[in-house]
Parts: sequence; structure tokens; C-alpha cells
Amino acid sequence: CEADHERYRLGTKARVEPPKFDGELSFEKSTSVFHSGCSHPEDQPSHLVITDTDICVNRCTVEYGNPCQYFCPAEVYDWQGEKGLQINFSNCVHCKTCDIADPYQVINWVVPETGGPIYSGM
Repeated sequence: CEADHERYRLGTKARVEPPKFDGELSFEKSTSVFHSGCSHPEDQPSHLVITDTDICVNRCTVEYGNPCQYFCPAEVYDWQGEKGLQINFSNCVHCKTCDIADPYQVINWVVPETGGPIYSGM
């Protein structure tokens, strides 16, 4: 069985149409982040670490179109062109998609200082 990150093909762009949220079974980012119960003080260190930013900026941009900006359901990864990658770790819902789906496996997800999700109200 092939691992998720091994399913990418060079030269393919990971661009995906944003989903349509119905408010009953699927929700937009802010509602999903709220329901996850995750809380990340802005002054704590990011629990999402890129172990080799050169790969993100150079190889991943050219070879896959930076899929992290599309596969993260909480839109944590914001590609800002020449400025590079902005990681909005306070939006993270701890699904670990980034740790699984990153084609180069350079995103290292660790447990944040405040612990994991609570998923209240779901």
C-alpha cells in the first residue's frame, strides 16, 4: 500500500477547488477551529516545524505547487509567493494531515504546549 505522501506525481499541481460548506455536515475554517477546542497562545513556540525550508521554497513550489496550502483543513499553511510560507499554527486543529500528506515529509508536527484538541460542541 502506498503512503499518502508517495501519491504525488512530479509536475502535478495540488490545487483543489475549495469545498462548499453546508453548515450542517461541513463547516468553514473558523467554525471548525472553534469546535476543535484547540487553543494556542500566540507567544508559545509553533508546534509545526518545517525541517528544511529550502525544500518548501524551491523544490516543492516547482514540483508540486505547495500542496500544504490546500490539504490543511484549517488553512494553517499560507503560501505568500516570494515571502515564502506563513504558518498560522494557532488555527491548527491537530488532524496531522500535514504530517501525513507532505510530499517531502519536512513538516514536523509535535504536541503543542497546550495539549491537543477538545472537540467541544460536536
